[in-house]
Amino acid sequence: MKKILFRYLFKGFLYPLLFTILAFCSLVIIADLFGSLEDFIQNKATTRQIFNYYVAYLPAVVIMIVPPASLFASLYFLMQLHRHGEFVAMQACGVPLQKIFAPFLMIGFIMTVFLIALQLGPGGNSQAKRDQIMEDIKGNKGSVHAVRGIIYREKAEKRIWYFRQLDFVKNQGEDVEVVVQEDSGKDLKKYFARTAIWKDGHWILNDVNRIDYDSSSNFLQSTYFESLSLISWTTPPRQMVALEKKPRDLNASELWKLIDNPGNIQKTLLAPYQVQFYTLIAEPLSVLVLLLIGLAEGGRLSSRHPAAGVFNALFILIAFYLIFHFFQILGQGMRIPPAIAIFTPLCVFATISLFRIAPLFGIRLSKKS
Repeated sequence: MKKILFRYLFKGFLYPLLFTILAFCSLVIIADLFGSLEDFIQNKATTRQIFNYYVAYLPAVVIMIVPPASLFASLYFLMQLHRHGEFVAMQACGVPLQKIFAPFLMIGFIMTVFLIALQLGPGGNSQAKRDQIMEDIKGNKGSVHAVRGIIYREKAEKRIWYFRQLDFVKNQGEDVEVVVQEDSGKDLKKYFARTAIWKDGHWILNDVNRIDYDSSSNFLQSTYFESLSLISWTTPPRQMVALEKKPRDLNASELWKLIDNPGNIQKTLLAPYQVQFYTLIAEPLSVLVLLLIGLAEGGRLSSRHPAAGVFNALFILIAFYLIFHFFQILGQGMRIPPAIAIFTPLCVFATISLFRIAPLFGIRLSKKS
């Protein structure tokens, strides 16, 4: 009997959840299609390019849609249970509330794990991939794949790089200058290369002149190399251009490498990238938070008009996203530490939902005088 009830509740919640996700995703993609249609037509985009554009965008849409969809789907299914008297009947038969809510929470947990895997995998910079494909369609590949006039400092290695242009897709730089310094800041060597290629985990300079200096920074000699392989120079191009790219353009791995080993990057410059990394984790967790809100409001529908519970849930949903984005801004500006900025709204709204769901279990958290 318990297994039958579990399967019934599991399917009863899963079907409207999948339908809501599909419907919301379709609306978002259709809206984007109308906004991008002129660009597709003007640049004569092929069917394959358009298909790749929306395949790249889909993970971001799913991540954006699933949390509110879990709230709406739980409210809808609980309203159906109340309408047909099934919710009261289950409780009258001695089915504890935790057994009724267990299928909801299991699906919420599964969706959270799925979204975390998506965020830390292909979905972490989904919108950046979409924008890159659009630039390719417009014929602006260089503006997406390469950064011009970049200066990068390797503090530990005492090296300063200058690239006229660095292509982080081809892993190749043009018109490169590298200065190697002493601890005191005096120049030891300078490299002037036509091109620099990052291959097999290290840099190779081509058509390069190396100028050596003595301890007093006086010129010693100039040596020409057709190709110079520098095995110990291992900083990858994507790390060099990280701060030249917007936080959302980096995937989870690139963000973590940047914030785990920031070097001499100022905290104010690093904060937006930290916020973006923590957001990649917080967004999937919001599924459970919003699902708890849906259960709290949906479970209380039996004692008043259903519209009141729906209104409360919508109000809390809007407040959640407004506060979440407000705290994101505070974290990006280093008003508060990035991790605290991102996870505080989740903790606050999870606590609110638990306070509202507690009376359904007969738990009174406050006593009236």
